Amino acid sequence: MYSKKAITALLVSACAVFVSAVAGAKGFEYSYADVGYLKFNGDNFDMAGATVDASFGVFDMIALRAGYTRGWTDSFPRSEDPSGDPDLNEFRVGARPHYSFTKGLDGYGEVLYSNRKFNGDRSHTDIGWIYAAGMRWQALKRLELNIAGEYRSGSIDAAFLVVNPVFKVTRNFDISVKTSQSSDDSDYFAGIRLKF
Repeated sequence: MYSKKAITALLVSACAVFVSAVAGAKGFEYSYADVGYLKFNGDNFDMAGATVDASFGVFDMIALRAGYTRGWTDSFPRSEDPSGDPDLNEFRVGARPHYSFTKGLDGYGEVLYSNRKFNGDRSHTDIGWIYAAGMRWQALKRLELNIAGEYRSGSIDAAFLVVNPVFKVTRNFDISVKTSQSSDDSDYFAGIRLKF
């Protein structure tokens, strides 16, 4: 019914996948918090504020993620809020599965639930998801480069290219800058990365 070669190839392939998952290279640390300033330039509104994005490497190949942004908007559509500048509170929570290909190269995927609440003359909540896939690369001894593709659902509903260089300062302290670019929207982050 099945040839011995086909069965052997199937067994060898299954073993290779299992061994590669178990014996993956030691990669990056996934317990840290990025804290800093965030500027968003959107098609519908602009926003500036403070943000915290935390990663908790509690499992070998999955990091738990949580984030909070407090922002102040400008040029907000008056049809949605007559004040034109409601405050923003955004909570994000999710997971980031990751795999180390080599000592200085990790691949990852990410799924985050996003809850954005705008508070002004009227209040409304925008619920969506953030899906991402990318790479972490140790480009130089003190420079890590993260490159990803990201899709945000909800009112933004756009795909972004994300570039995030991280400059190592000390063992537990880095400088992190990030930009996310789509055809209509862009955001910029500058801050520090605290490792724990």
